[in-house]
Amino acid sequence: MQTSSQWRNSHIGKFGLYIASGLLSTGSHYVAMFAMIKAGGIEPTAASALGFCVGALVKYILNYFLAFRSTQPHRAATIRFVAATGALLGLNTAIFWVLQSGVGVHYAAAQLIATGLVVPIGYVVSRYWVFE
Repeated sequence: MQTSSQWRNSHIGKFGLYIASGLLSTGSHYVAMFAMIKAGGIEPTAASALGFCVGALVKYILNYFLAFRSTQPHRAATIRFVAATGALLGLNTAIFWVLQSGVGVHYAAAQLIATGLVVPIGYVVSRYWVFE
């Protein structure tokens, strides 16, 4: 039987904690996006991209300290995180734009699909490059 420390350090444990922190950061992304669209009148693709940035701030803190318990100096982890997040932001925005503007999928559904496609890639990049 694994101790809680062994579980946290296992692939399954880290993925579980990544998902939990991801739910909080994704929630931040979605709340910001919906607020910008509904209250701010911001175009959905721009709101999605800006909301992604809000979620990224939450994600860095939770991933560094909780999900991956990184021992990387913040300077190194931050530089890698910004690079990885920039690429993931581009991917999320492209998927969202194609679905929402190109195909006509409602922005909420488009964001759910984009998130589902980006999360696994984000985990691999975060686990093996950004925080390890």
